[in-house]
Amino acid sequence: MEDKTALVIGANGGIGLETSRMLLANGMKVCATYHSNKTDLEQIENSKMNLYLYQMDLLQENSVKSALHEMIKDHRKIDVIVYSVSNSIKNKSIMNMQWKDIQEHLDLQLKGIFYVVQSLKDQIQAKHKTKFIILLTEYCIGKPPLGIAHYVTTKYALMGFAKSMASELAKYNCTVNMVSPGMVATNLLSNLPPKLVEMTAENNPLKRIAVPKDVANVVLFLSRNESDYLNGVNITVNGGGIML
Repeated sequence: MEDKTALVIGANGGIGLETSRMLLANGMKVCATYHSNKTDLEQIENSKMNLYLYQMDLLQENSVKSALHEMIKDHRKIDVIVYSVSNSIKNKSIMNMQWKDIQEHLDLQLKGIFYVVQSLKDQIQAKHKTKFIILLTEYCIGKPPLGIAHYVTTKYALMGFAKSMASELAKYNCTVNMVSPGMVATNLLSNLPPKLVEMTAENNPLKRIAVPKDVANVVLFLSRNESDYLNGVNITVNGGGIML
């Protein structure tokens, strides 16, 4: 693996945690961010010397700027940015939804990545080779399931911003790619009906939902030099549940 420093935003989530482990195992230094809970990350930190923890509140511009400033000071550069964040998903129909349900998701997803890009402006404009990897969802493709319009709508908005980044930042030697998992066995599923999870697995050609390692493997590839000519690509990781 190349000598790289990766930033995993949302590293205390199921996918972020597994991605951090995999990047570390492949020789990268990893700057892992968390909002409040860092218990699982601390367990990795005790055994991996190349893991560095930073508190970050994605809703607060000063918090994002401060954390990124510390990382640049500590490591001089950030080569890979993995953006893997989400609010908990509450199953709620559009007719029973309030605008705040959508706004909460929008704020976390879009403010966060916007503040990150702004905070890395000096590095980007200096044309340091930077890879952005944005986690979306397969529900941005085809028919979404019922009851999660707030989540799906926000991921579509994030996809639009990521594609705009891919167009605009290419001249600065940056690439921006997306990973769209199907349903993944993480804590985000805790508020969904168990029957929905069971049916999703049964209807999948591989007869299971994804595990975090399935997604982390794709993120690892996108972090490598071998993926340098990919830009604006959205890779589905769903066992064939939706085929393009």
